[in-house]
Amino acid sequence: MSNRHLSRALTLQSLFMWDFNEEDASYLDFYIDYNLQKFGLKNCDREFIDYLTKSVVGNRVSLDEMINRYTKEWPVDRLTLVDRNILRMAIFEMFNSAEVPTKVALNEGVELAKEYGGSSSQKFVSGVLGTLYEEHFKNKASSDPLDNTQ
Repeated sequence: MSNRHLSRALTLQSLFMWDFNEEDASYLDFYIDYNLQKFGLKNCDREFIDYLTKSVVGNRVSLDEMINRYTKEWPVDRLTLVDRNILRMAIFEMFNSAEVPTKVALNEGVELAKEYGGSSSQKFVSGVLGTLYEEHFKNKASSDPLDNTQ
């Protein structure tokens, strides 16, 4: 398992704890530290984990609005904690990470769903991210990644 994949898994665990406990962003460092210590993950990229975790939380409203556009039958508040945080992470990276190719962010989301989600998570996450990719990246570049007016 790659360093970045482990870092994303730890980010997911930290986001899960934050979302489950309905805490404010001030608890994120505690959850990250707890997970790093609990799982003994010395090969994780702490800077990347901090960036991704805090960026997802900071952009949660816009990310959730985007998720709702692609999951009309399942509003974000009805999604499992794992699925919604995987979608938040993957969508954030797809639109905002110059160093991570869009397809890599999509594939990482699907892999996390396979590893940590329920029996239908992989298919669900793949469908949502695949549709989003087709709309925003396959034939054109999106000028404003979290613009909800499209």
